[in-house]
Amino acid sequence: MNQESRKLLIVEDDPGLLSQLKWCFEGYDVVTAEDRISAINELRRHEPTVVLQDLGLPPNPEGVDEGLA
Repeated sequence: MNQESRKLLIVEDDPGLLSQLKWCFEGYDVVTAEDRISAINELRRHEPTVVLQDLGLPPNPEGVDEGLA
């Protein structure tokens, strides 16, 4: 599997850190999300190979946590 065929979802709410992470994975197919709801939508839409998630995301007021503990 080459780098272009690996899809990476980065879930991070800090724009500066998100930018740095995107730079670190330059050359890969990177999809980003800044909150839990967006992350779930991107998971369904892109079916990434790897998810890199900020474990300190604020709790979702609507209770959407499936797969994003």
